[in-house]
Amino acid sequence: MLRRLLFAGAGVMLALAPPSVLAQITTGTVTGNVRDAQGGVIPGATVVLISETRGTKSAPAVTDEAGNYVFPNVTPDTYTVEITLEAFKTVKRSGIAVSGADRIGVPPLTLEPGAIAETITVVAQSPLVQTQSGERSYAVTSKQIENLPFARNNFTTLTAFTPGVVQTGASAGGTRLGGAGQNNIMMDGISAMDTGNNGQMLNMNVDAIGEVKILTQGYQAEYGRSSGLQITAVTKSGTNRFRGSGYDIQTNSDWDANSWVNEKNGDPKPKTSTKTLGYTIGGPVGKPGGNNKLFFFYSHEYRPVTAAINTGNPIRIRVPTALERAGDFSQTRDNTGALFNLIKDPPSTLPCAAGNAAGCFQDGGVLGKIPANRLYPIGQAILSRYPLPNVTQTPGLNYNYEVAAPTTDNLTQQPSIRVDYQLSQKLRFTGKYSGQRARKLITPGSLQGFNANYGATVDYQINNSTFLEGTYGFIRNQLAGGGSIGSPGGTPALPGGIFVNDSSNRLTSLPGFPLLYPNAGVVDPRYYAFTTLNDLNPVWFDGTRINLPPAFGWGSRIVPTQTGTAGVGDLPGPPNQLFPGFLNINRTQDVAISLTKVWGSHTSKAGFYNNHSFKAQNTGAGGVPNLGFQGYVNFANDTNNALDTGFGFANAAVGVFTQYLQQSKLIEGSMIYNNTEFYLQDNWKVNGR
Repeated sequence: MLRRLLFAGAGVMLALAPPSVLAQITTGTVTGNVRDAQGGVIPGATVVLISETRGTKSAPAVTDEAGNYVFPNVTPDTYTVEITLEAFKTVKRSGIAVSGADRIGVPPLTLEPGAIAETITVVAQSPLVQTQSGERSYAVTSKQIENLPFARNNFTTLTAFTPGVVQTGASAGGTRLGGAGQNNIMMDGISAMDTGNNGQMLNMNVDAIGEVKILTQGYQAEYGRSSGLQITAVTKSGTNRFRGSGYDIQTNSDWDANSWVNEKNGDPKPKTSTKTLGYTIGGPVGKPGGNNKLFFFYSHEYRPVTAAINTGNPIRIRVPTALERAGDFSQTRDNTGALFNLIKDPPSTLPCAAGNAAGCFQDGGVLGKIPANRLYPIGQAILSRYPLPNVTQTPGLNYNYEVAAPTTDNLTQQPSIRVDYQLSQKLRFTGKYSGQRARKLITPGSLQGFNANYGATVDYQINNSTFLEGTYGFIRNQLAGGGSIGSPGGTPALPGGIFVNDSSNRLTSLPGFPLLYPNAGVVDPRYYAFTTLNDLNPVWFDGTRINLPPAFGWGSRIVPTQTGTAGVGDLPGPPNQLFPGFLNINRTQDVAISLTKVWGSHTSKAGFYNNHSFKAQNTGAGGVPNLGFQGYVNFANDTNNALDTGFGFANAAVGVFTQYLQQSKLIEGSMIYNNTEFYLQDNWKVNGR
């Protein structure tokens, strides 16, 4: 457990600006000064903040002996400041836009003698800028989010519009400010980080986001945890009028030209198709324009995606032929496309070569054919798991199966709802839920799972100078997915769903396959993986165990090729299903409490923050990541193996293997992270400027 006590300037920060109150990063602060016509300060004036979108009013603040007022914990919105005092005309200043973590200083407002019923309205000539702090921060507003070109499925890409920021990915270290370190990503004041991986747990749809705030330098003591950027998104809230939107954004490879390389090779262009469909609706719970206190905002986005596999390039591999599945290797071709029917009969001590085939398998005078009584049924079942060839292998060709334009289909949904309730001028409640659910539609190989984010914030004004804010958040992330491999040890991956049916499992496709540890796939009900798999309900989980076929290696004479992919070389056999290639369960709770006190020329704030996270991820053994519990069998040709036939498929057909790996159980890592922070800060106004 990590504990940190943060102080700014040994607990005191000297400031030449009016006092500014720190708040959670999702709220801001408004300060100002009231004077008379001669420039003298006016104490005792009543100041109220009025939301221009909802019509709700804050609890009144009273100017101190220096004529100053402070509103901490102000939710992002546009406000009007209203100032009243007996024997003076009422003054209003509109157009005060507040973003999260802002400390806005309203220019001094002047009260003129007159009846309180008379009103003077000050119209803003230009937007107010943050003058009350030395921090550097940037806010991307809702209007900018609508108009700026960026990836809609990830709000952190908006940091690219921040001066000095270079983005390299959606992770704690994926966005750099002048070489700075780890970043902190928040959603409505709740951590959105995937603990342990330092990735972003929730990619919120941007139509549900009201603003994104990026703090870069000089931020206050309450913003701890990371030394880099502080990135937060604030979800949209309902207003006093109903509003809604709908959208349909599409891309399709049919509208694009093929690449020059594909044209030269005669290959089709990669097939891709994406749609982003969604809608939003928000407003009051009550009569529009009335004296409402309860507001809501709801959004829902759908993203059906057809994505290219292997960057859309053809996938070409070598699979067992119909003859080979029956044990007949008389027409077999090796990795060069040359005829290879010299299949060694292991018990024989005679040579098996082109000039002398006495030690080779023969049946009925057919060289390379294995007698029926020598075949191993389970080995034949393994060969039958792969599709039949769809390309004729000729000399010089090292494959017999091709997928011209491989794709995978997935669907992601993102619902989000926020509720704001102004119970009284002194008490405000905000509750929110956002989530994401992803599932594969046709082919495996992509992550499926869901995450959910729950949060609640309460703001309470104890008296005119004391303010309390508390936030609780709970976020969970549950993912499962996989792909496929050709062999252990970091071999480049191919999507297994094209070659092995998703419903294939050890019990149905290979019911008699021997395993050293038959119960290795049993998932302990005490582990979070058990709950996750029951929630996701993949076809390869029966409620007790993960039923998957073993993985296989095939050796150097069976070489498929991924063409057109830089850096990817030959694979030593047909790819195998790799499920679950990834299990990631992350459950995090956040608690933040702050107390603000305005006293004289000081504004002090003390706070507490705790982030408690449980993380569970599976692991692997024997060089086969996430796969060892279901077994790995290597049928590769090996001259050191006395029973070797010289060809991987033939080895399987007679039940000969070179290597077998299996771990005794499914390994799941279980980790707990706890981060507790305290802070104390005081802003002191040393003069009236």
